[in-house]
Amino acid sequence: MERLISTINPDILVYAGAVGVLLGFLFLLLFVYHRVRWLISVLGLKKAGSPGLLASLRNFVFILLWTSIFGMLCFFGFFLGTYHAFTYEKPVAEIVVEPSAQPKTFKVTLTELDPPLKRQFLIRGDQWMLEGDILKWENWLQVWGLENRYRLTRLKGRYAQVEAELRETPTIHKLVERESDPLWALLYEYGHRLPFVSAAHGAAVFQSAEKNKRFSVAISPAGFVARPK
Repeated sequence: MERLISTINPDILVYAGAVGVLLGFLFLLLFVYHRVRWLISVLGLKKAGSPGLLASLRNFVFILLWTSIFGMLCFFGFFLGTYHAFTYEKPVAEIVVEPSAQPKTFKVTLTELDPPLKRQFLIRGDQWMLEGDILKWENWLQVWGLENRYRLTRLKGRYAQVEAELRETPTIHKLVERESDPLWALLYEYGHRLPFVSAAHGAAVFQSAEKNKRFSVAISPAGFVARPK
């Protein structure tokens, strides 16, 4: 069901519904215009043909149904657009995990999708963790299709137990040349004060590294999401 909904273009529904509602109002104005002309003729004691009570009722009901159906179509388009905006996930990377000969050590192949970049790393631990920066726009801008901005900054190993995390030497790989990027530093400091910006923050996602697995990493309105493929 979710896959079917994702294939529907909400803009088409909104435009079709808006055109239908506009035609409905035009039909209604035309209906009222003819009835007013008939009433003026009757009051002026001019000979005027009867519009027919049943025909008038039928036309009025048809106009109401027409306008209601296209109004609901327009509303459903807006609802679907909002649903897409807050459930949309953009793939940003793929991760392939392969165990190595050393215990608690794994080879991780990271493929970034925008721009395309493929790299391999060795990590130690029970899990891999991918970290990054996220610039989140105001919700109403996301409804209109503006995507959150991001950058991937680190890939590291993670232990399931805190004791092991404290005891073992962490494995951390840098994914960007300049971690202290001035633009992101300003966004972290003043982003929440800027117009149209909801927040600038760091986010991380981690998954098990104990088996041969392939993961898809995406950015969503809530942050990074990792799913096995």
